[in-house]
Amino acid sequence: MKHTSSFRNALTLAMCQIGLLLCPTLHAAVTFTVTPAIVSNTYNGPITLLVSGLTNTETVTVQKFLDVNTNGVVDASDWLVQQFSLTDGQAGMVIGGITNFNVPGDTDATAGQITARLNFRNGDFMQNIAGKYAFKLSSPGGHFSPITNLLSVTNVPYAQKFTGNVVSNSTSATLPNAVVLLFPPPRAGKNGPGGSPLAGVVANNSGGYSIPAPPGTYMPVAFRSNYLANFAAPPVLTLNSGQTITTNLTILKATTSISGKLTDANNASIGLPGVLLPAQGNGLLGVSFTDTNGNFTVGVQSGVWGIKADSTSLLVHGYAVLQNSTTASAGQTGVNLGLPKATALFYGSVKDSLGIALPGIDMYANDNNNYLYETDGYADANGNYVAAVVGGLGVNDPWWISVSSDTGPTNYMFSQPSFDQNGGTNINSGTAVQANFTALLATNYLTGNVQANGVNIVGVGVYAYATINGASFNLYTDTDANGNYSFTLGNGSWSVGVNCGGGSDSLDTLLGNGNFQCPSNQNVSINNNNATANFNVQLCNGIQIDTTSLPGAQVGTYYDVYLAASSCNGNVNWSLNDPQNFPPNLSFAPNGEIYGNPNTSGTYNFSVHADDGNGHTANQGLLLNISGGPLQILTGFLPNGTNNVFYSQSFQATGGTAPYNWSIPSFSAPLPPNLTLAANGVLSGTPIITGTTYFDVVLTDAAANRVELDGLALTIVNPPLPPVVITTGSLPNGNVGAAYNAQLGATGGQTPYTWSLALGSANPPPGLSINPNGLISGTPTASGLFNFKVQAMDANFAMTNKVVGITINPAPVLSQPALLAGRFSMQITGGSNQNYTLEVSTDLAGWSPLFVTNNPTANSFILVDPTTPMGQQRFYRILIGP
Repeated sequence: MKHTSSFRNALTLAMCQIGLLLCPTLHAAVTFTVTPAIVSNTYNGPITLLVSGLTNTETVTVQKFLDVNTNGVVDASDWLVQQFSLTDGQAGMVIGGITNFNVPGDTDATAGQITARLNFRNGDFMQNIAGKYAFKLSSPGGHFSPITNLLSVTNVPYAQKFTGNVVSNSTSATLPNAVVLLFPPPRAGKNGPGGSPLAGVVANNSGGYSIPAPPGTYMPVAFRSNYLANFAAPPVLTLNSGQTITTNLTILKATTSISGKLTDANNASIGLPGVLLPAQGNGLLGVSFTDTNGNFTVGVQSGVWGIKADSTSLLVHGYAVLQNSTTASAGQTGVNLGLPKATALFYGSVKDSLGIALPGIDMYANDNNNYLYETDGYADANGNYVAAVVGGLGVNDPWWISVSSDTGPTNYMFSQPSFDQNGGTNINSGTAVQANFTALLATNYLTGNVQANGVNIVGVGVYAYATINGASFNLYTDTDANGNYSFTLGNGSWSVGVNCGGGSDSLDTLLGNGNFQCPSNQNVSINNNNATANFNVQLCNGIQIDTTSLPGAQVGTYYDVYLAASSCNGNVNWSLNDPQNFPPNLSFAPNGEIYGNPNTSGTYNFSVHADDGNGHTANQGLLLNISGGPLQILTGFLPNGTNNVFYSQSFQATGGTAPYNWSIPSFSAPLPPNLTLAANGVLSGTPIITGTTYFDVVLTDAAANRVELDGLALTIVNPPLPPVVITTGSLPNGNVGAAYNAQLGATGGQTPYTWSLALGSANPPPGLSINPNGLISGTPTASGLFNFKVQAMDANFAMTNKVVGITINPAPVLSQPALLAGRFSMQITGGSNQNYTLEVSTDLAGWSPLFVTNNPTANSFILVDPTTPMGQQRFYRILIGP
């Protein structure tokens, strides 16, 4: 007898169950899913890994590869961009009772099952490059065969894009499967990119790439294993709306390499896998990733190189990174880098003033005195962040945390925790410190210049601070090569000053201690306006008036400003040179205070005099503009426009100083096609598409006051349709017991129509009903005239109704035939104005029509059979209709 394999399996299982065989424990097959399988590079949610069919407390390894050749299989050319272990029933890193959700762990309580959630936008740009990724699940103990699942990342399909080829050494030879990244442009006075990559893509197998992006200025750079990107002279290109820019990106072939291992600083046997390790030197940058044991080999050229682990790659491991790079020479081997595992946490939230979460914000932490370590933590979809740090460094090396200046959004400013203002906090090992951050819109500019005796001071620190709604905000920057500085800030009362002592960018360092008079801080009020605060550093040989411009005033609003001057000798006494030109209802005090409630609008030019009491004086002309009230936009709603019909609407405003200037800001979505906003506030044009468009409007007055209206909506609709009209005039009669069908009709509106009985109407004849398609059908069961109201609703929910009537005739009755003058006669009783057909038969098998009758007024009449044969039986019947 021949057994099939299924029979043998069943037999073996039965013998195991009754104890005839000693059998191993049977487990369910291990399954592995990645959800979602396709995401955009702007996706803010988690990537969920689900592993089922494990033994209780089993450990698995997850590796994530960038599938650079897009063949869907993990092979030698693919980049290991992430690796971590998961243990059933074990959460990720927990310190001080707070979970570091950057370190993956099991989040469910089901034995034999692991659910891990990875924050997709965790700051590691290698996880957001458009292309294919392979998640490979394996068992360190060989419990199951490796399982691979794919994740696809797409770029947002913007209408404009960069395209081209990646080429080798400025030749025409293309390089397949290189990674192309779009960086922000270099910041003023700095080399290299102006922040983290904004988008990326893997070039195809022919070396071609295409990256869609919003309009803006970018620095595209290509990377590839054993090649070097050139940051010394990358293209900086401005992408306009709807434009395609084609540019080839060249990378240089590496001629040698540097190799080593990335390990735990306290245990060199623990390698850190899947970590990006760039090498930088002479404006060139090579990239490599550590393998599953932490080993790395990075392609370079001759010279000395700085190697430093990428902090975002270490988020899943819970390690801090060294602030300083490790130097290595080309060709060097055995370069071992030891990193400390985090022992403490910062945690908290990043939200705006309305409590709305701001995902993707980079929180940067570092020890503030010895500058040993740094780390990052990125806000998740709920605005929560965790940053892993090294605790126990002592009171002389506190930690400091803030929103990263390299990646923070430029239209916001962020509060700082109180301990940052005191140099940081001493965070102990095993503890977690909460630090919440508030973001305020910062769309106004504070600019200025720092000089000494007419000479620009380059590289001096300028600060601005304010307390707004109980939160502290501190801004700091250095002057550029022309002595200028700029802040983007929000509404509030700001104190602005120059760093006189402390650090390499202080006046003490730049001018020499005791050689200058530290300029007084200037108070600047920002209320939807830009401002200027210039500083003239007084060298110790006279007096210098620092206030060169005044903030605008408004009628009916209290005004209070102090003039500032610098002198190395005594106190400054102020006076007016031309009091007749000073604004009425305002006061001028000897300490330089201008205050009061202005009651007259206008522009006032006057001159002030400063005397330090030691023979030094100075004069300064000032201009004060007093507007007629706060500048306000009155238009908050726009009427709908009609497609292909000319549209015109004027924006209205009040206050400020005329004339007004209206505009659409560069950061706003565009107006509907074919519409424009003129400087005089007239929005006009002939729209060519339908739908609702949201955009921002900015109003600026003659005094440079500025207000903004956000999210204004304009809806363009199609021309109105004709009204819905029921065209059915009358309905045909029916008969009791006979099937009835009549179709209702309508015109206008938007088809299809939906028919029903109008609310409050009488019912149609018993036995009849109204179908949604307008067909009245059924078999009447009662006679009479029935009036009722029908309703038609079109696809746009427009409705109308009409009263209709149906006459239902009784069922016709045929009397018994009788002889009349030798002929059979009979009486028909039915309904008036109804066709009836009299039929005759001799055998009830075949029927022949005799008469068709219709009386418009009578409902009863007598019919005579003219063919009556004597002595022959006859049968008669009456039919409704001809």
